[in-house]
Amino acid sequence: MALGFKMGSSGGESGAKVYVDGEKVNAKEVQILNVPSGNSVSVNLNYNRSTLPYNFFNGSAVVYNNEIHILGGLNNYYKHYKWNGSTWSNVSTLPYGFYQGSAVVYNNELHILGGNYNSSLRTRHYKWDGTSWTEVSTLPYNFYQGRAVVYNNGIHILGGNSGSQQHYIWNGSTWSNSTGIPYYFYYGSAVVYNNEIHILGSSYSSSISTRHYKWNGSSWSSVSTLPYNFYAGTAVVYNNGIHIMGNQGSGSQSIKHYRWNGTSWTEVSTLPYEFYQGSAVVYNNGIHILGGGNSGSDINHYLISMYIDKVVESIT
Repeated sequence: MALGFKMGSSGGESGAKVYVDGEKVNAKEVQILNVPSGNSVSVNLNYNRSTLPYNFFNGSAVVYNNEIHILGGLNNYYKHYKWNGSTWSNVSTLPYGFYQGSAVVYNNELHILGGNYNSSLRTRHYKWDGTSWTEVSTLPYNFYQGRAVVYNNGIHILGGNSGSQQHYIWNGSTWSNSTGIPYYFYYGSAVVYNNEIHILGSSYSSSISTRHYKWNGSSWSSVSTLPYNFYAGTAVVYNNGIHIMGNQGSGSQSIKHYRWNGTSWTEVSTLPYEFYQGSAVVYNNGIHILGGGNSGSDINHYLISMYIDKVVESIT
């Protein structure tokens, strides 16, 4: 994906002009970052990058081998597609019905874990090596509506509807029980930030949906109160901060986008549609949100923020 940025004013237009693959898009906000080059910018925008190849709701998305992969979802339990920056293509048929599970990339392989297609599949764990799927393990508990992350050379599965305070670690050969989660965690989000696991929000109750804790490898501690009730949204780490996006609540909360800089939360932008039970990834210097939301929105794919390494032209 080619990115360009012009700053200044010309021909009656002022402010910033952003180009993605040669097409001009309107930047909602431009922030010049304090970096050595002096030319890097973070731009927030709502740019429609593609139409997803199927209705994608409550599946999982990851970046694998420099492509975005979307996996499973409601009523599309066995689908697996990838996007190379310009087009979507079919990759494989998933080895089991995958929905409300989690996917991660671990040791250069794509792992899918758990799900809720039916109760017999909630402990499934398979991996994709780029060619075929193979079974890896049986999960230590029924895992769905929880989250998985890769941290310290292991896969961590966290919470879920039937194990909301469980925390287990896969070291490549066995699962081991770890420090229990400090609150009922499911339909929240989890990321690795500053070498710690952060869990954010939950669907358990409104009093818990604003919780934010971190795990330093041995114990959990409270970090912050989230700026809104956050559940069934998505979080990513981008531009040295944690970004939370969307929520399965009122319309006003489902279009929220906030950033944690390590000290405080600030509002970033308004999302282009009501976003919940979709996925988000960081790809090619930008945040991409995929699917989710109301009927008809689950084929959406937007680039909402991007980081441009330099100004390509200054307009005078």
